[in-house]
Amino acid sequence: MSYWDSKNHVVVHRPSKPFPGYPGWERVDCHCCNGIEWGGEEPYECRSCGGMGMVARHIKTGSVAAYPGGPFLGSHWSAW
Repeated sequence: MSYWDSKNHVVVHRPSKPFPGYPGWERVDCHCCNGIEWGGEEPYECRSCGGMGMVARHIKTGSVAAYPGGPFLGSHWSAW
């Protein structure tokens, strides 16, 4: 899950990791900030990850879902 580094004034993104209990899937940083979308008059819960800060990516196909086998979010998103 990404977070804001207030000392250096940047968003820090985490590397992907294997998704425990789901071979062939990995947890991927959504690139929002702690599940919040910024940029506008006020923050909103991220629509891509539902506020979780991460999504699941199928390693072989590159398909992205909310969780392994869950709602399809896209394929080969440029943010990941």
